[in-house]
Amino acid sequence: MSHPYEPSYAPSAGQPPYEVPPANYAPHGGQQPAPRKGSGLAIAALVLGIIALLLCWVPIINNFAAILAVVGLALGIPALISARRGKRTGLGLSVAGVVLSVVALVGVLATQAFYSEVIDEVTEEINSSSVDPTVDAGSSAIDSETSADAEAGVPAAAAVLAPGQSGELSEYTITVDSVTPNGNDIVANENQFNEAPTGQYVLVGLTVTYNGADEGDPWLDLTTEFIGTDARKYDTSSCSAVIPNEASEVPTLLSAGTASYQVCMDVPPTAIEGGQVEVSESFSFEDDSLVWAIQ
Repeated sequence: MSHPYEPSYAPSAGQPPYEVPPANYAPHGGQQPAPRKGSGLAIAALVLGIIALLLCWVPIINNFAAILAVVGLALGIPALISARRGKRTGLGLSVAGVVLSVVALVGVLATQAFYSEVIDEVTEEINSSSVDPTVDAGSSAIDSETSADAEAGVPAAAAVLAPGQSGELSEYTITVDSVTPNGNDIVANENQFNEAPTGQYVLVGLTVTYNGADEGDPWLDLTTEFIGTDARKYDTSSCSAVIPNEASEVPTLLSAGTASYQVCMDVPPTAIEGGQVEVSESFSFEDDSLVWAIQ
C-alpha cells in the first residue's frame, strides 16, 4: 500500500507512458545547429603549399615560391582555426597546407643562403687570384697574372675570342654571335612597356650546344656578363626589359642539342667601347670562363 502522501507516477488508464526525450532532441521550433562550411580554403592552401615546395629549390623562381608559400599560410591558418572550432571541414587538409607552406619557406631561405655562399666564395677566389703582391707596382695586371701562373705551374689563360669564334666551357660549346653596343631602339620596339635604360642597353647574341649526357638548361647553367672599361662587371640582372629571343625561352637541351638566344645588360655608355663579354658557369667553384671582345 502506498503512503498517503506519496505521489503516484503510474499513468492513468488509457494514457501512454511518459518517455524521456533523447539528449539531442530539440523542441518544436528550436534552433538547429548551423551546418559546417566546406574546405575550399584548406584545399587552396594545400595546392599552394605543394607548388611552393616544388619550386623552392629552383634559383630565381624560388622568389615566386616564397610568395606562394606566404599566401598558402594566409589561407591555411584561418582554415585550420575554423576547422578546429567546428565551423569548417578539412582539418587534415588545412594542417597539410600549413606544414607544406612552412617547409617551402624554409627551403627558399636555405637555397638562397646556399647560392649566396657559393657566389661569395667564387667572388673571393676571383679577387684573391687577381692580385699578386710580389709583383712590382709598375707591372701591368696581365704581366702579374702571367707571372703568378708560371710560378704555380698553371697554364696561361686562353686568348680573348672574337665574335663568331667558339669556345668550350664545361659541358657546353659556346659562340658569341653578335654584340650590339647600343640596343636601345631594339628594346624599345620589342615592348612598349620597357623602361629606358639607366645607361645603355647592350645586347649579346649567343649560340650554345650541350655536350653532356643528361640535360642542360643554358639560361640556368651559364652566366653572361659585360666587362666594362670602368673595371666593373654588369650581368643580366641590370636589365629587366623584355627583349627578342630571351634566354628564358630556350628549352631544355639534350645531348648535342643547340639553341640560340640573347641577353641584355644595362651598361654606362662610357664603359662600353673596348669592353668584353664573359661567359662562366653559374654554379661552380672553378674560375673557368670564356671571354670575347665586342668588336
